Amino acid sequence: MKVLGIVFLLWVLAVLFTGCATEAGEGGADALTELRIALLVDDGNPQSVAAFEDFRAGLAEYIGMEVRIIEDATHLVGIEAMRAGNLDIMWGSPFVYLLAREVMEVERLAVTDNPASINKTVFITAHDDIHSLADMEGRSFAFISPSSTSGFFYPMYHLMDVFGLSRMEIEAGAFFSTVAFSGGQPASIMGVVHGDFDAAAVGNLNLGNMIASGLIAADDVRVIGSTAIIPFPGYIAAGHLPGDLVERVRAFILAYDNEEYFGVRFGTPDTRFVLPDDGQIQHLISMAEVLEIDLSEQ
Repeated sequence: MKVLGIVFLLWVLAVLFTGCATEAGEGGADALTELRIALLVDDGNPQSVAAFEDFRAGLAEYIGMEVRIIEDATHLVGIEAMRAGNLDIMWGSPFVYLLAREVMEVERLAVTDNPASINKTVFITAHDDIHSLADMEGRSFAFISPSSTSGFFYPMYHLMDVFGLSRMEIEAGAFFSTVAFSGGQPASIMGVVHGDFDAAAVGNLNLGNMIASGLIAADDVRVIGSTAIIPFPGYIAAGHLPGDLVERVRAFILAYDNEEYFGVRFGTPDTRFVLPDDGQIQHLISMAEVLEIDLSEQ
């Protein structure tokens, strides 16, 4: 089955990128005649595709080179296409960036940012006698799932650091009375509100959305702690691109301010692209090593 999976992946690559290779694949980066950017499956709704046209046309004019948008790629296909020299830029989460750099040289160009949205994990409770993380000792606690970034990885790593415990000790009840996996952000939030859990770790953005939608009131829960900021996704450039071209592409992305594009693609016209924070990535790298996270599954 593993061999069949590899064969299928190579077949998908061949179909997806047939006709998309430029002279760069044969004569090196200096012979690049067009810039190839992958529009991932998750971004491939009709509205996003249409919004990308303004971005594509503007970038092409700015760098003086044709820009080709390749639709319906997955993260794994995009990474392999980059490694093979058949793709230049793709969109990806911080985990995708870490996975890509395991097999080739890549660089983060820019990431999303919104002053009103801070992506991190918050620890919440509805109990009046719980005011800090230390007060959670001996209480019931809920993570989201073992594969959730905001609902497990970040809060687990934070708790391990704060209390000097191992992942196994925390999961086995060395600190909490019981540890559960709720299965979803709303389940953890509503579980705290209804008293199913004394406390829980949830995404700050998820909690904000629940309050904004009216599903819970702002005073139904109380935040008693938070983790480091979780990096937002962003554009990843392949190492085969010339340095001066990378800088021109980055300059365009950072200056891009089409509110319709940001509203359609990210749900808010106030979102913009900013330079990546290397400190956030270093935190993520340390966390991935300590928790032995399988990057290919993220």
